[in-house]
Amino acid sequence: MTESLRKILSEIQVSLSPINVSMKKCIDDGLSMNLDEMDNLGDRLILLAECFIDPLRELKHTVLVSTIIDAGLSVRHRVKQLKSRALLEDDTVFFTEIYLVMKLIEDTIASGEYFEELAKISRKRLSEDLHTRT
Repeated sequence: MTESLRKILSEIQVSLSPINVSMKKCIDDGLSMNLDEMDNLGDRLILLAECFIDPLRELKHTVLVSTIIDAGLSVRHRVKQLKSRALLEDDTVFFTEIYLVMKLIEDTIASGEYFEELAKISRKRLSEDLHTRT
C-alpha cells in the first residue's frame, strides 16, 4: 500500500463530505421538495468517482469508485422514477441507506480504517502469491 493511495483516499473523503451533508439535508428537509437537488447529488457522486477511476485502477483498487458510481446512478434512477409518481416511505428508506453507506465510506477513510483494511488485503495477497510461487 502506498502513500499515493492514502492521498487519493483523503481526496475522496474530502470531496464526499459535502455531498453527504447535502444528501442528509435533502432527506431531513423532505425529499419531495428536493428531487432536483438529489438528482444533482447523484451526478456529483458519479463525477467524484470518475475523477479517481484511473489512479485507483493503477493501484488495483476499483471497488471504491464502482460503489460510488453505483450509488450515484441509483440515486439518479430513483429520482427519475419519483418525478413520475408519488413519494413512498420506501423511497426515503432507499435514500437514507445510500446516505448511510456513503457516510460510512467517508468516516472509515477519515479514521484510517479503510486504508488499514486495504493494507491487510494487500499483505494477504502478497503472502498467498509467495506461497504459490514456491
